[in-house]
Amino acid sequence: MVGIADGYNPAVGAGNGTWIRAVQPVEPDVISHAVLSRTCVAELVDRVGPGPIGWAVEVAGGMAQSILAVIPELGVDGFVQEMRKGCEVVAVQTVAALAREKFDLDAVLSPEVFAGPAEAVIRGVGIEHILRSIQVAHTYAHHQFVEAASDSLPPEERFAALRLISERLFAITDLLSSRMAAEFSRVQAAWLTTSAAVRMELVDEILSGAEVSSERATRVLEYDLTRRHTALVVWVADAAQAGPGVLELTATQVLRASGHSAALVLPIGQRRVWAWGSTVRGNAPAPSIGSYEPTAGVQVAAGLPGAGVSGFRASHGQALEAARVGMASKQPRRVWDYGDVDMLTMLTHRDDVARQFVRRELGDLAAPGEATGVLRATLKCYLDNERSLNAAAGALHVARNTVAYRVGRAEALRGRAVGDRRMQLQAALALVEEFGDEFAVSHPEP
Repeated sequence: MVGIADGYNPAVGAGNGTWIRAVQPVEPDVISHAVLSRTCVAELVDRVGPGPIGWAVEVAGGMAQSILAVIPELGVDGFVQEMRKGCEVVAVQTVAALAREKFDLDAVLSPEVFAGPAEAVIRGVGIEHILRSIQVAHTYAHHQFVEAASDSLPPEERFAALRLISERLFAITDLLSSRMAAEFSRVQAAWLTTSAAVRMELVDEILSGAEVSSERATRVLEYDLTRRHTALVVWVADAAQAGPGVLELTATQVLRASGHSAALVLPIGQRRVWAWGSTVRGNAPAPSIGSYEPTAGVQVAAGLPGAGVSGFRASHGQALEAARVGMASKQPRRVWDYGDVDMLTMLTHRDDVARQFVRRELGDLAAPGEATGVLRATLKCYLDNERSLNAAAGALHVARNTVAYRVGRAEALRGRAVGDRRMQLQAALALVEEFGDEFAVSHPEP
C-alpha cells in the first residue's frame, strides 16, 4: 500500500519530514475517494502534497476495513460513514504532523472525529465496541506508517522516525479513547431522556424481525404499521449543510409531495434521518419521489412501497441500499429511487467483485480519461437504443457516422465485439457511468 517517489533526500534525514512527503499511494486518483470535504482535502494537499495525502486516504480506508472485519457490530447504517470519516481525519492529520507540521492534537482530533458516538448511541452500539475500534485502527495505522518509514529510510535514520511515529500515534490513541468515552457518555445521557430514544428502540425491534403488537406500535410511534409504507433515507455529507430540522422537514415534504398521508421521521445522528410514509393499504402506489428537488446538499433515497410490517422492513432495506449507491455515485442528482438503481445495488453488493467485473468486461475501454469516457457513453447509448445508429445519433446530437466510428473504436479497445456478452457489457458500462472512471481501478487489500 505504499510507494516512494524520487523526492526523498537521505542526506537531509528523517527528522524534517522529507520521507513522509515522498510517500505515494498505490491507487491512482485515490484522493477522489476521500470522504472529507474537498476544501479540507485541498488545503492539506497544498500543505503536504497530493502523494502523502492520497496515501493517508488509502490508510484510512484500510483502518475502516480492519475495524469492520474485527468488530462487525459497527457495520450499521450511519456509523460506518462516520467511522470512515474519523479514520480519514486522523490519518491525514497524522501525515501532516509527520511532515514537519506542528503536532496539534486538537487538529488531529477535530470535531468530525467525534460524530461517531451520536450515531453509535442511536443505533445501540456499545462504548466497548468504539474503544476496541480505536485499538484496531491504531494497530493497523502503526503498521502502515512503520512499514512506509522502514521502506524509505536508510537503517541509521529509522530508529528516530519509528520512535516519532510511535509517540505521536500513541498520543492520539490515548487522548482519542478518553475523549470518545466522555462524548459517548454525554450523548447517551442526553439521548435516553428523549422520546426519540423510545421510538428508535421499538423501530429496531421491528426491523430485526421481532414480534411487535400493532397496538403498541401505533401508541409509541403514532404511526399505523398495518398500512402501505414507503421508506426514505435523507442525508447530507457535511453536517454544516443541514441546519436544525432541515433533514426532518425534507423527509416530511417528500412524503407529503408523493401522496403519503402519515409520516414517521427518526433522526439518526446529525447527518441523516430515517423516515416512513404511509397510505391506506390497497390504494394505488404513491407517485414517484423522483420529481422532488431537495435543498442543495441534501439527498434522498427511497425504497419501494410495501404493505404491512414486512413492507415497512423491506422498503427500509431498499432505501438503505439506494442511499449506499447515492453516496458513492458521481452523478449530480439528489434523489435516489430504489426502482431506478436496483440493478446497481445488486451489482455492487460486493464492491471488489464489481470492480473486477468492470475491468474484465471493458478491458482497455475502462481506462480513465475524457476520450474513453466519450466512447463508453456512445457505446452505452447505442446499446440502450437497441444498437440503432440513427437513434443513438439523435440522442447524442452527433452524426450517424460519428456513432459508428466511436462504436468501432470502443470495440477495438474492449477487444471483443459489441454483441459478445452484451448484457454484461451494458452492466459494466452502467457501473462506470454511475461511479466514475476510478471504479475500474483496483483497490488493494488492506
